[in-house]
Amino acid sequence: MNIRTLPVFMPAKYNAWGNAGSTGSVMVCHPASDAYIIGTMNHFGYGQKGVRFMLQIADKLLKAV
Repeated sequence: MNIRTLPVFMPAKYNAWGNAGSTGSVMVCHPASDAYIIGTMNHFGYGQKGVRFMLQIADKLLKAV
């Protein structure tokens, strides 16, 4: 899964590659911050929350650099 943002809606700093599962699980490589983000929400209906969580973590990592 390659997460590419549309510049109109979100900046390119959120581009990443990896996978997001239906249970809110996320494992992605975020090249802009040189980090791997791995986590799970452990709930079947939380697929979108896992991706939002990944974007929040990526934002915090970029602000810390």
